[in-house]
Amino acid sequence: MDKTKMKKNIIEEQSINDNNYQKLKELFPHAVSVGEDGRYTIDPQKLQMSLDPSKAEIREDGYGLNWVGKKEAYHNAFTKNYKVLKPLKDESKNWDETENILIKGDNLDVLKILRHNYFESIKMIYIDPPYNTKNDGFVYNDNFTSSTEQTLEELGYDKEYIDYIENIQGAKTHSGWLSFMYPRLLLARDLLKDDGVIFISIDDNEAAQLKILCDEVFGEENFIKDLIVNTSEGGGQAKYVVNGHEYLYVYAKDIMSFDNLKRPKDIRGKKIKINDELYWIQEDAIRKEFGKYGNLHYEEILEYRDEKFKEKIDKGIQNNEYTLVKKDYGMHIIGKLRKLSDDFSKFHSILNIDNINKHLTADGIKELEAIFEASKGESPFSNPKPLELIKRVILSSTFKPKEDDIILDFFGGSGTTAHAIMELNSQDNGNRKYILVQLPELINKAKSKAAFDLVKKLRKVQHPEIKKEEELLKKYPPVIFDITKARIDKAGEKIGKGDIGFRTFEVVEDAKQKIYQKSLEEVSQDDLVAMMEKPEIETSEEILYNLFVAEVLPLSTKHQELIKDKLYLASNVAFILGDITSDELVDALKGYKECEYITVYSPNISNDKFTLEIESNISKLGIKPDKLRFRG
Repeated sequence: MDKTKMKKNIIEEQSINDNNYQKLKELFPHAVSVGEDGRYTIDPQKLQMSLDPSKAEIREDGYGLNWVGKKEAYHNAFTKNYKVLKPLKDESKNWDETENILIKGDNLDVLKILRHNYFESIKMIYIDPPYNTKNDGFVYNDNFTSSTEQTLEELGYDKEYIDYIENIQGAKTHSGWLSFMYPRLLLARDLLKDDGVIFISIDDNEAAQLKILCDEVFGEENFIKDLIVNTSEGGGQAKYVVNGHEYLYVYAKDIMSFDNLKRPKDIRGKKIKINDELYWIQEDAIRKEFGKYGNLHYEEILEYRDEKFKEKIDKGIQNNEYTLVKKDYGMHIIGKLRKLSDDFSKFHSILNIDNINKHLTADGIKELEAIFEASKGESPFSNPKPLELIKRVILSSTFKPKEDDIILDFFGGSGTTAHAIMELNSQDNGNRKYILVQLPELINKAKSKAAFDLVKKLRKVQHPEIKKEEELLKKYPPVIFDITKARIDKAGEKIGKGDIGFRTFEVVEDAKQKIYQKSLEEVSQDDLVAMMEKPEIETSEEILYNLFVAEVLPLSTKHQELIKDKLYLASNVAFILGDITSDELVDALKGYKECEYITVYSPNISNDKFTLEIESNISKLGIKPDKLRFRG
């Protein structure tokens, strides 16, 4: 046998295996791995989980990677979504100009919606989920399905487990918390770009479980680091150890793509302290720029005859590019400077090791009190993340501010992420955009009087027509979302530069979809009537934005109304939402060469002739039949 040919075949076979592994790894990251012997391994049960959880044989008698309810949690991530988005223009800011998105609703519903039109589009995700402590609310009680027992039986669960699985949701158990996080992280992974990254704040309660869970969802090889964040200083009432830190887990979507990003060059050199601020210096910087005259004493430079040279040095000193340090005699120029706090080329595993830009919870509290002009001790949140922490995290992965990167935070909380993005954009003229999600969680007055009083105050401003406080709070009960939105609004006003607006949407039930879920025996006469009715004309914009989701258009997409309530143009798609004639359609679109697709919302079209003729008519516009879609 030709040894050369044999060697070539082996190499080709290895390449094919490598290629197959990479493809499987993209689709099923938790099911394939490389063993210690360097061989590729497929876990058949994990692969089965991805295809049909009911046939997966996974032990569920503990927690960790296997816990009671895991199959149901996976199933919950990819069950069909029957919710829709409702645009709330009155609760938005600069609707027509902004590209930021704020969504009110359960983040699991939102992630399922976003998976359609933001699939592999998010540059960075930061989340601060419930820590599963004795004090956090943990109110996200996922409703597994409308017919829980039937679904669990289909997934292969024994009867004895059904009650237990129903009871663990929202409970402060490891299994309950894992069942809560698993579907959200699975969906989050699908939203990240290949070079995207996710940051997750957590404390000791679930740090160990989160690490193992993220290794499964994102792949152990994509783990970057568990950063330590100092959150408090001083003493405490702890029995054994004063707890002054949390963790920030960092995972790449694909470590190879993340590694290939062109990052700013590492600017580190020696450190120098000026006015209590630490700076990096590069000793050779002036010598490179000024040749043999680099590192001269300032007095000698003043004597140098070239005025342009002196002007350049003086301007550099004024702009803090260089500085003067007192030596044994005279002043000495030491080199270019950059604030240590501005160096985002690398993280240290302990974020504030240099005691710069501390990331203390107390700072986050002060920032919230300042935003809402509240007295000390009246912050509406007890553990808000400080701005400097989130800014640093954002800069580490969106270091090209003009790239239109989208940052997602689906546990919006106090709104720090949106605030940080607006502030960064105002500082470096960036184009970063945010999508923030927050549950309209009812505020417990007994647990958070400051938050309750704040929203009560906001309600009185929003609805001055309701004089009685009891009636006002009954009709508009205080929810956390209102604080999130108010903080973003007030922070934007204070920043006053760049995109400080937001489009607000709310996740709502789709009445018709709920009817579709019913069996024939359950459908009532009223249901049938509702199915026959056309949507009210006021909902045309709601229909439009949900069609944006179906057509993979961002929620920030601008649109034109070509025929009121009937024909809209957004990006390269024309949307037909009501009865129009073929001539009206052709006349309205003939001047828009960017139009490549036609989407028809079928429930609103009663003219059968129009539906039959539309293919031939759009050909007059140069649009092929395969670019025509019927929705609804």
